[in-house]
Amino acid sequence: MIAAWQAASLGAKVILLEKNPKLGIKILISGGGKCNITNGNDIQLMLKQFQKNESRFLKFAFHTFTNNQLLSVLLNEGVETYTRDNGKVFPKSHDAEDVVKAFQQLMERNGVEALLQTPVKEIFCNHDGTFNIKTNRGIITASKVIVATGGSSYQKTGTTGDGFRWLQKLGHTIVPIRPALTPILLTPTPPSAWQGTPVRDCKLMAVVQRSNTMHSSPISEWTGDVLITHFGISGPATLEVSKNAYLEFEKGSIIDMCIDFFPELPLEQLDEKIIKEISINPLRSTLTMTEYLVPQKLAEFILTQLKIDTSKKLNQLSKGERRDLVKKLKRCSLGTVKEIPLDRGEVTAGGVSLNEVDSTTMESKIVSGLYLCGEILDIAGPVGGYNLQAAFSTGYVAGQHAVQSLKK
Repeated sequence: MIAAWQAASLGAKVILLEKNPKLGIKILISGGGKCNITNGNDIQLMLKQFQKNESRFLKFAFHTFTNNQLLSVLLNEGVETYTRDNGKVFPKSHDAEDVVKAFQQLMERNGVEALLQTPVKEIFCNHDGTFNIKTNRGIITASKVIVATGGSSYQKTGTTGDGFRWLQKLGHTIVPIRPALTPILLTPTPPSAWQGTPVRDCKLMAVVQRSNTMHSSPISEWTGDVLITHFGISGPATLEVSKNAYLEFEKGSIIDMCIDFFPELPLEQLDEKIIKEISINPLRSTLTMTEYLVPQKLAEFILTQLKIDTSKKLNQLSKGERRDLVKKLKRCSLGTVKEIPLDRGEVTAGGVSLNEVDSTTMESKIVSGLYLCGEILDIAGPVGGYNLQAAFSTGYVAGQHAVQSLKK
């Protein structure tokens, strides 16, 4: 939609082909329907959130169409926004529909023709440099083509990986598609009583199971909130860990998902905290104290794993039991990875190799006149509006340069 609006605003005749019965379905479900539009940090800080090669690729686009420009465009269309303390930007209405309507208004005002329920079957290059786009309505011929089909996650929304297939046929290298920013399914499945339990400000660690997992370094970790679900874990920390965990999981490794309930305290300081608690409340039960330290529903599970009697008074805890409890609070396994599903990911990692796209125009280096933007590219940033901004900025550049090339 951004690419179509920008191209049309520069005078091109633009047809947007949408396979769904309505536009912007992926935006409508983003941020739980509230739409985390972008991030409010300055451009340099935003770029640092991506891997180095992704950051280098996005630099021109992020400076060409900034987060502030995006918000200004939305405000002109009547969408007021606000920025949370963590930098996430949302519409004040908390309604993603308002963002989609704004983009539709921009397109309509600039004469974009949007054909709904018009899936593309294939893209053909003609000898004269034009393209034939095969659709369910027949063949459409175009001088320039912008592919903005997204990745392969949430396939019910229409992102079924079609673009990868077309572009591979046209000669592009597709970096293997993997899930990113996705929930993690565990085995054994968490007890039903745990469902919906949040673990706030913890450190989530993906640890490859070895002979002594306690001392194994995590292959991926993130400090933030974890949500325990009926299938495993979700929440911001889970989403951030999922990509690297999957890379190890696909090798066949057994991975424990572990929580450090006190990431801000080293082992010794946490031990001192519990010693102090014992001295202040010696007759308190071990279960009561543990419920104070961790989410209540997990307390009994932790003590049972350690074979500590839940009714035991704190002054009856042996030194060994206390130390075991401290170690468990610093690394508590919730289960092993059963699956990290591609379809549930907010973002698809992998896609068209960035080496094959001009970062200043978004034009393919393989096929002249073909432009690529958004999640079709091998870009996967963190949670927080970064991926949508990458889509908006690269779409803007693609639309702009497709027209400039056409005028030349």
